[in-house]
Amino acid sequence: MMKRFPVAWISPFVFLLFLTCFVPASLGQTPESLREGIRQYQADNYEEAVELFQTARKEAPQSTLAAFWLGMAYKVQSDYPNALPHLIDAVTLKPPIKEALVELIDVLYRLDKIEEANRWLAVAEQEQIFPAKTAFLRGMALAKQGKYTEAIAAFEKSKSLDKTYTQPADFQIGLAHMMERRYRQAADLFRAAVVQDPVSDLGTYARRYQELVEERDWIERPVRLALNVLGQYDTNMLQEPYSFPGLTDAGEEKSLGMLSTLRLDFVPILKGPWLFNANYALISSLHEKNSTTHDFLVNHIAVMPGYGFDRFAVNLSASYTHALKRDPGYTRYSDRFGAGPLVRILLTDKKDQILDVYAGYLKKEFFKTALFKDEDQSAIGFDSHISWIKLYESGALMVVKYGFVSENADGNNWSNDAHRLSVNGILPLLKTLKLQLGAEIMLQDYRNESTIPAFNRAKRSDKIYTGSAGLIWDINRNVTLLVQYTGIRADSNIFLYDYERHVFSAGAEFRF
Repeated sequence: MMKRFPVAWISPFVFLLFLTCFVPASLGQTPESLREGIRQYQADNYEEAVELFQTARKEAPQSTLAAFWLGMAYKVQSDYPNALPHLIDAVTLKPPIKEALVELIDVLYRLDKIEEANRWLAVAEQEQIFPAKTAFLRGMALAKQGKYTEAIAAFEKSKSLDKTYTQPADFQIGLAHMMERRYRQAADLFRAAVVQDPVSDLGTYARRYQELVEERDWIERPVRLALNVLGQYDTNMLQEPYSFPGLTDAGEEKSLGMLSTLRLDFVPILKGPWLFNANYALISSLHEKNSTTHDFLVNHIAVMPGYGFDRFAVNLSASYTHALKRDPGYTRYSDRFGAGPLVRILLTDKKDQILDVYAGYLKKEFFKTALFKDEDQSAIGFDSHISWIKLYESGALMVVKYGFVSENADGNNWSNDAHRLSVNGILPLLKTLKLQLGAEIMLQDYRNESTIPAFNRAKRSDKIYTGSAGLIWDINRNVTLLVQYTGIRADSNIFLYDYERHVFSAGAEFRF
């Protein structure tokens, strides 16, 4: 800690009052450049004041008053680097200036020289110089160090010492709560800051932050429930192939349908670097035609604990999907399990580019007995992807993703390697209206010659192209309407898997 000053602190504002109100003889003892500089400073002519104070410093280099006023003239113009040395002189030369100490601390804070600011704060606290303002500055320094609980205590102290600090202290306490993700407490403090002086600049800022934290409180709520209901028209729900000699009609492939998803997300805010999120989804797919053979009911659960570092996070991603299919009642159709590490990397300081890398174990099991042993689709394998996510200030979003899956199936005909490349984006058209676009290509090569005689021992090779376009209209934070078109073209060297499909969807999502 710095030593206690052995001399009395003086106030330049008392000095200014003395200059302007008392005997002219005293004026003669003060450099004219300093007196004229003070007059220019009072008239808000700061550039002229700087030149005059620079002259005063040359004329009286040991004058703490000249140093203080020059430092203040720089500070009021936000020229903190130039203000710093003069304010240091104002508190280290004799006699030290009382006001200069808190102004020096403020400049050090703004220059991110927190360690030095803390040393001078200790002096101000020991000397009891402007206790309320010193407590407020202590809170600012603690907040910049990420010590939000201690910062809140300092801000509370400042407003208890001086009621005029109530509004700025409440505002800063609100910011501290916001940084700790205590959004409801933050909103209450910002609301109080607005009420205290709604027309002030600080009141305006507080109102904006109040709206922000209330929105963040909604977005980052730990438990989220959503219901998505889409009416659909599917031109080929059976994935019926193009006409081929001798191939019988599989049935009525055109059908209306309804796809409904109930999703529950749990995203708690954990202390420290630990991360966790989990979700459960119940998906129902109903059809007007072929309902007793193609309606699905799917349960999906996923968990992803993780640990965050400065620029990246390491997660363990695990998911399980259980599907029921009508035949004609709902019976077990398939299970799918996947697990592996996922690394998420922030590529830029602006946090507007993210890279995700995943690699893991995959297991699929189909419960219905296959017609032939070689047609058993149950498999174990390897699943992976790498994706690049770009966020734009306008609210636009682009995701480019490459995935590779390798499956070793129980049935000879289903072991395969698949490469998938997709590009998806969201583009705001209006404040509440967004355009959603997507494109994907999957190249899927099967390793073994087919044992089905009709396929002439061909090795199956598929190219599947998917394109989609839709509009998303956010009615409010709870309701979104959407319409979407999805087109699929499966190009296969085996006629049974060569088809075209178009799905038109419209519906709504409800969030709670």
